[in-house]
Amino acid sequence: MYQANHIENLKSGNYATENSTQKQPHHYTKLIIGSILWLLAVVLMVLLSLFAHAHPQPVPFELTVSRDIQAIPFPSFIQAIMRWFTAINDPIPDVITVCVVAVILALLRKFKAAIFLILSAGIGNAVDALIGDVVRRPRPSVRLLHVDSLLKFNSFPSGHSCHMMVFYGFLLYLSLTKPVRQWKYHWALLPLQAYAIVTILIMGFARLWEGEHWITDVVAGYLDGLIWMVLFIALYNLTTEKLRERRERKAGNSH
Repeated sequence: MYQANHIENLKSGNYATENSTQKQPHHYTKLIIGSILWLLAVVLMVLLSLFAHAHPQPVPFELTVSRDIQAIPFPSFIQAIMRWFTAINDPIPDVITVCVVAVILALLRKFKAAIFLILSAGIGNAVDALIGDVVRRPRPSVRLLHVDSLLKFNSFPSGHSCHMMVFYGFLLYLSLTKPVRQWKYHWALLPLQAYAIVTILIMGFARLWEGEHWITDVVAGYLDGLIWMVLFIALYNLTTEKLRERRERKAGNSH
């Protein structure tokens, strides 16, 4: 009986090894392509930062985009919705939201997801603020267009756009992972997924309409958030894989 089980375990191990070997070329190809694209995004972020530093005042294209957006006659309720999305995603509400979501994940025993969510949002937003301090691009002036709120923070890159991408983007990814998709009540997450997508999409436009940023600031904010979101998703997946391999080794040693 022991020999039969031992042989079966060896066969299973050999089969898993063969599958792993077969998947490796495809895995490495995806890893190389993904790394190249990520590095290109970093290079583009550097170039945008240099552009913003060299142009503290908007170039004609940026001014035209902002004025064209502000010229759109939105109904009052649409204006209220855009201002609401901006207000609930200001720095203090953002910190509260991240903490609440992290606690919920921890209560659901999703400790790894909670840790990586905090790291991605915290580091992503911190680096975004650091870039702003280095570039030091001033906010749009009331002499050029309508400005909802006179803020003293740097204009480049847009902190709201960065946070929407790195936080809600990471949450979206978690909600689309295989364990969540196989959950019996995964359909209950559809409203939250829709809210995350709408928040990401509407934020950049709302910041332009409010006159708080130029188009380059918003694009850079999204790009900065995307860079950190992708990095921490990759680290999350790597950690998940290493922990799985560790459990399998322990299970194999126990036989």
